[in-house]
Amino acid sequence: MVLEDTAGQLLDAAQKLVQERGFNAFSYRDLADSVGIRTASIHYHFKTKADLGQGLMERYQARIDKKNASSKSKLKAFIALYKQTESIGAICLCGSMASDWATLEPGIQKSVAAYLNLSEDWVTRQIKLGVKSGEYSIRGKAADSAAGLMASLQGALILSRTRPESSVISKVQSSFLGTLEAA
Repeated sequence: MVLEDTAGQLLDAAQKLVQERGFNAFSYRDLADSVGIRTASIHYHFKTKADLGQGLMERYQARIDKKNASSKSKLKAFIALYKQTESIGAICLCGSMASDWATLEPGIQKSVAAYLNLSEDWVTRQIKLGVKSGEYSIRGKAADSAAGLMASLQGALILSRTRPESSVISKVQSSFLGTLEAA
């Protein structure tokens, strides 16, 4: 359906703008120009910018899990989302929105925090599942490894902007996966 396509195009363009500029640094006019529609048309899909922010967070959450894959391959796929972001010189959608935290509406703050918590919990579950299935073992707590991975990925995206000649995310991946010892 054309309306769903327009909403998807708006979310794609908004994500790009957020990752390049920050959530507060673009307007519906910028978004309309990016997609090639009138500003009023955006309001049909997202009445407010807060609704747009909610839509971005919901879509981002839906991208995490892939079925029928090993724990380690799911973790690699999760890290690949960050590699993709790094490859376009952007930062994480949540990281960008979190940098505008004090000026975000409470609903968007809640969505950003929920997504980051969901992501960290998902990584924790994947680590625990990998240990339980005998795929690998770890030293320490799964939750601590997950928190470390999330912080490393977020920080790596910021550092990668200053080091475009090499992938900082690849170094994080190598380091993290190296902590998953063969069982």
